[in-house]
Amino acid sequence: MDNYLFDGGRITKMEVDYEPACDEKIPLAKELAKKNPDAFHEAIEIMLQLEKQTRLGADMVSCSRVLVAICQICLQTSNWNALNEYVSLLVRRRSQLKQAVVKMIQECCTYVDKTPDKESKLKLIDTLRSVTEGKIYVEIERARLTKILADIKEADGDVVGAAAVMEELQVETYGSMDKREKVELILEQMRLCLLKEDYVSTQIISKKISIKFFDDPAQHDLKLKFYNLMIQLNRDTSFLNTSRHYQAIAEPPRKKAPETDESSTGDEKKKSEDKKTKEEDDKKSEPATALEPEIELTDAQKKELTDKLVCAVIYCVLAPYDNEQSDMMAHLSKNKKLEDVPAYKEILRLFMSKELINFDTFNADFGMILAENDMFKDNTKHGKKCITELKDRLIEHNIRIIAMYYSRLHLTRMSELLNLPTNRCEEYLSKLANSDTIRVKIDRPAGIVYFTTKKSASDILNNWATDVNQLMSLVNKTCHLINKEECVYSVMCAVED
Repeated sequence: MDNYLFDGGRITKMEVDYEPACDEKIPLAKELAKKNPDAFHEAIEIMLQLEKQTRLGADMVSCSRVLVAICQICLQTSNWNALNEYVSLLVRRRSQLKQAVVKMIQECCTYVDKTPDKESKLKLIDTLRSVTEGKIYVEIERARLTKILADIKEADGDVVGAAAVMEELQVETYGSMDKREKVELILEQMRLCLLKEDYVSTQIISKKISIKFFDDPAQHDLKLKFYNLMIQLNRDTSFLNTSRHYQAIAEPPRKKAPETDESSTGDEKKKSEDKKTKEEDDKKSEPATALEPEIELTDAQKKELTDKLVCAVIYCVLAPYDNEQSDMMAHLSKNKKLEDVPAYKEILRLFMSKELINFDTFNADFGMILAENDMFKDNTKHGKKCITELKDRLIEHNIRIIAMYYSRLHLTRMSELLNLPTNRCEEYLSKLANSDTIRVKIDRPAGIVYFTTKKSASDILNNWATDVNQLMSLVNKTCHLINKEECVYSVMCAVED
């Protein structure tokens, strides 16, 4: 197999070994261009002739050396226009070997940071991106070049252009790229889409990342970046999702699992894998415990995690009431770290309790504490929205509690309990009725609110069946009594006769 090489998944037979010729001519051409800059084209011509021979002879290793040498000569003489020209020329040549193209592109990617000015840098990036377009074997290099181009555009203030360039990449389809690098590029796409306020594209791109990837403690930095971007995306549209994101980053980082020694033999690896499988089976039979120990945190890190947990509590309270929100509040209330912030634990308890919350008392007890959070700053649009939503959640909570204890209530009495005018009470009742949170009917002339229990379809059907059974029982009993009276009457008539 020494005379056979793999190129693009095909076995290509090497006709001639040009290694001796390369060892002789490549240093000669480099020395010629170095000593006499005017002999640049002569040195390149020597390399082009050698490139043709190695390419037609299917000597992939030698052809790669020649292509790299041509690029190095261009760099050595600082002839950037020639570099762009020869890269475009060599890639398009007939029967060009793919592995040789990969080596040349990888070499040219290292020259991007060596360009003398911005214009040359952009021109080189444009050339490399054009020759790598549609070629799977250089998709990683193209992605990295695109990232550099997007950074340049963003630095120039062209955020829309940077986002458009990054969105062209379908990173999730790259099979040869490392998973961490994939996630980094996808996160960059999300960040740029957020900067240009394209929230729909950001939501679509975020679905390309599997949350299970962040279970690895080594990816904790990417986990924080991802959830911070998701918080920016959802903080104005979905308080419940925002709370869920804050809960994810409020978890302390865990220690990395020990890496296996790659230098071990195959038998040793197999034994270690068998041992690991056995340990996992033993763990499954034991009670559930923490998989990895938590890292010792500094006071500043502990305070930061507590702040994130506080944000999770607040956004959970601000979310509209439903079964999912109720379950999340119950889950948060079991978090032992809430004991460090008793005020927020009490707020959570109040919203979970079946008692009315007086707005004035709530404001006196927790108003100053809540005002310290950034989400309740009244000088921002988001802060004003959060303040309004908190008032709405308090009123809606009180209405649900009233509906739980009353079957009917005068509207004037309800306005006293809620500390609202009657027309505002009707608005909130209509809102909760439309969301199917409560069942309510209002008799406006009488000024009475009727709260009816919410029944499922099966309950309604069971009630109907029970009523029909009772009706048929009454009919049977009536028929029996009628027959009895007829029999008695016929007997009496017979006796009289």
